[in-house]
Amino acid sequence: MSNRVKIDLTMYGIAEVLNWCHTRNKGRIEGVDTEGFQKMKALLEEKPQSADYFTLDQFWKKKVTLDLTEEEVALIDRCLYDIPNFDNEPLPQIRHKFWPKPVAAH
Repeated sequence: MSNRVKIDLTMYGIAEVLNWCHTRNKGRIEGVDTEGFQKMKALLEEKPQSADYFTLDQFWKKKVTLDLTEEEVALIDRCLYDIPNFDNEPLPQIRHKFWPKPVAAH
């Protein structure tokens, strides 16, 4: 069983991750259909249908804690790095949240 990692993200951050890992991916990176991605999709489905600016602003700023596997975090990091490079675009700012921690040498 892989280790779990808790990551705090806003709803806007989740939308950005799904944009790069699903919408912009077009099958270039496999494995973006795991349980963690399904949870993120379900959270975004809670978006209010109201056109009220205040309501939408509160939704996008809402913070959630995601419980992801280390493999999912590495996959998200890869999507946020590789996909922009495939398309010759700047890296998304949300990427710093998923930068892998350096492995400590023993």
